[in-house]
Amino acid sequence: MMHTTADFEKFYYLFPQSVVLISVARNLMPAAWHTPISAKPPLYGALISPKRYTYELLRKEKGFAVNFVMHENAPLVAKLGSTSGRDIDKLTHFKIATYPAEKVTAPILSTSYAAYECEKCHLHEYGDHFLLVGRVLLIHFDQHVLHERELVDVNKVNPILYFGTDRYLTTDPDSLSIFKKN
Repeated sequence: MMHTTADFEKFYYLFPQSVVLISVARNLMPAAWHTPISAKPPLYGALISPKRYTYELLRKEKGFAVNFVMHENAPLVAKLGSTSGRDIDKLTHFKIATYPAEKVTAPILSTSYAAYECEKCHLHEYGDHFLLVGRVLLIHFDQHVLHERELVDVNKVNPILYFGTDRYLTTDPDSLSIFKKN
């Protein structure tokens, strides 16, 4: 039988969630609260705490990037999440290989298997976070991780999943189930 409680500060029952790195200016921030919002127009969103340096940068900049990284990057993701761009230049300090985005002011990680360049559309407050919504302008992707139908190949990508409180895991490709629609 399920237990219930109305006495909680945080709720981690939604985890695991995939982790992306939001980049803006010369800063990177891990985000587990992110999602596609619309296909037409192509919109992507992430929730950002106003305490974060990334939030300050997003208020000034016109765009950002969403970098999709593999589980092998978990040690770097943990370090990026526990340091502030106010204190250090994360790209230099952690020796992160990047190249500049073409349409926005943001780095694209060289180790990303995909990245979205987004024009900032909205930054709106919801509770203790702000919902950042961006229009996807350009997609970068590694063709080697796709199979013939342009889908990400489960055998070539180990997405990084956040399980709450600095715990990371990935998927088991053998657990993939595909169901036919009726």
